[in-house]
Amino acid sequence: MENSYTEYHFFILSKGLNSGKPLDMPCPNCFVLLAKSEEERNQLYWLCFGLWQRNFFHPFLTGSVIPFIRLEDLKAVINETLSKIDDHDFNKSIDVMQSLQKHQEGIVRQLELIKQAKKALMYKILK
Repeated sequence: MENSYTEYHFFILSKGLNSGKPLDMPCPNCFVLLAKSEEERNQLYWLCFGLWQRNFFHPFLTGSVIPFIRLEDLKAVINETLSKIDDHDFNKSIDVMQSLQKHQEGIVRQLELIKQAKKALMYKILK
């Protein structure tokens, strides 16, 4: 049974080499992070995204076959990093990251439309 969350939240992948990656949708191997507000959720989401991009979680991966991160280690990395960042600069960076994310999503949609147009053209030619 899937849980539903009414609070501000996102998910964090807990297994594999992408452990620590923030996700909008749940998967079988993830933690849920609950926030007090949309602003806190965005700040923590993009913090986790940056930590994941920079492989900050890799030293904390354990397991010989399928690497995973322990919840305590994940919390420690997030809390330690939160205490070190400058909120003003970080919030500016979040705004830029959100803008880049929207731009990337637009490009992905355009690429999908191009792919569909190519298929339609080939279908028309090869009927």
